[in-house]
Amino acid sequence: MNKNSILHKTLARALSMMRPHNSEGTRRMTDWLQENAPAHAKVHRDEVGNLHIDTRISTTNRTLFTAHVDTVHKKAGPNKIRKTNTHWYAEGAPLGADDGAGCAMLMHLLHSGVDAYYLFTQGEECGGIGARHVARDTTLLSQFDRAIAFDRRGIDSVITHQGWGRTASDLFAQALSDALNVDERLMYLPDDTGVYTDTAEFIDVIPECTNISVGYAHEHSDRESLDIVHFLALAERVVNIDWDGLPTDRDPTEIETFGSRMDRWSDYGEYWGVGGKATSVSSLSGSHWLLDDDDEAWELEGLRDAIYDAMAGNKQWLVELLAETVYPEDPEMAEMFIDRRKLDGHVLAEALDNCKTYDPDTVLCCMFDQVYKEA
Repeated sequence: MNKNSILHKTLARALSMMRPHNSEGTRRMTDWLQENAPAHAKVHRDEVGNLHIDTRISTTNRTLFTAHVDTVHKKAGPNKIRKTNTHWYAEGAPLGADDGAGCAMLMHLLHSGVDAYYLFTQGEECGGIGARHVARDTTLLSQFDRAIAFDRRGIDSVITHQGWGRTASDLFAQALSDALNVDERLMYLPDDTGVYTDTAEFIDVIPECTNISVGYAHEHSDRESLDIVHFLALAERVVNIDWDGLPTDRDPTEIETFGSRMDRWSDYGEYWGVGGKATSVSSLSGSHWLLDDDDEAWELEGLRDAIYDAMAGNKQWLVELLAETVYPEDPEMAEMFIDRRKLDGHVLAEALDNCKTYDPDTVLCCMFDQVYKEA
């Protein structure tokens, strides 16, 4: 990576700063992004601090790119970065590639002459504060056919669903995957296991709302890393995609359920039905964890339901699963060592993603380590 490139400058600056929402870190980073916008761009900040950068030159430019400025750090300050030839890490803290990598990708697209609308949001890690503010401006959102976030873990996802609901069509996701995979170093596929990012707030107006893997892993923890090889390959490819030529197939006015699940996910803490009422997931799914069932698919389905139930505010089911898994001889005693406060949106989101790769017992044991209550 050329150290003088805007991609490198943005990534290095973003990862070297801890940026909890509404902190000096987020303000300084947002100021820097604004100061380094292309000279010809139309730039403004809205009432909640989101940075809007518009480089569209035609009504055919109907793509919105988004990334969030805040990180999960609890305090602002410097972040010490360790680099290898393949991965970047932070020392003793989250790296902040969620979503510093996305901010860098947007600046790269901006300075590469990709004509679009760019949105750097505030408070994504606090439930999409900035995106929810923008979602009220339907006049703005109606100008776009697609909203693209660069805020997904891993190296292969083009997200079609967030929470229980569809946010992008299969046709769109496959076309975007194919466009990315022109570079043989990339292997993207449509992925229906997304949890939440800012584009979920725009699905009532914008037809295709997705999230693209940028190469980070173990986000929200001090094990977070960024696959810099993948990140650079992705950066090279995205500037050559005909974004406005991608198909539009999803009808944002139609509600599409995901299996037996609900359609709308509002943020990490609430789950919304068609009537706009926050609802406990377990009361809708009718599924129950079958501890004596040998079919792992059923166990995974039960675990996912328990995680979504916890996201909706009912943590008891998940607590019982944790206790029964780590100490089946005395689950009541094991419950005493579970700090329910640590079962927050970030831990639950990571657990849900882990369900994609690991068996239920492994997911639960890893989660127990994260929420263990120190004596």
